[in-house]
Amino acid sequence: MSVAEWFQWLEQAPVSVAIAESIWLFPILEGSHILALPLSVGMIVIFDLHLLGWTLAGSRAATVMKEMLRWSKLGFAVMFITGGLLLMCHAGRAYGNPFFRAKMIFLVVLGINAAVYQLVFFPKMPQWTAGGAPAGAKACAVLSLIVWIGVIVCGRTMAYQF
Repeated sequence: MSVAEWFQWLEQAPVSVAIAESIWLFPILEGSHILALPLSVGMIVIFDLHLLGWTLAGSRAATVMKEMLRWSKLGFAVMFITGGLLLMCHAGRAYGNPFFRAKMIFLVVLGINAAVYQLVFFPKMPQWTAGGAPAGAKACAVLSLIVWIGVIVCGRTMAYQF
């Protein structure tokens, strides 16, 4: 079975059809997906802006990250689950959609960026001076901000093409 065939099968699976045809379930999933955005991405944006020195002046990066991370994890979990269920309903159409593909590539880039940050910069965060984050951490923050914009734009554009 090819990937395209698997996406078609997924869209026609009984659970996918039930969600897509539900008067209430699909809108609840879509609304939850969008409403979780400020929890997930919003907290990441605040942290990235802090790394750049634009928000929460005087706060240590480790403290800001600790506070933002718990909310971001909750929002990400909601977005991941609801996004997967929404994808199931339109999997066949999503497969050929360039905005879906771009969104998936952007999410992979964000995962790599987060891994680099966690492996290279996070362990040294408590030792950062009052001067702020090192240039590499700031580069991760800039990349994160740019690519999250791409994810959101592609996600919204993709939804309008179904």
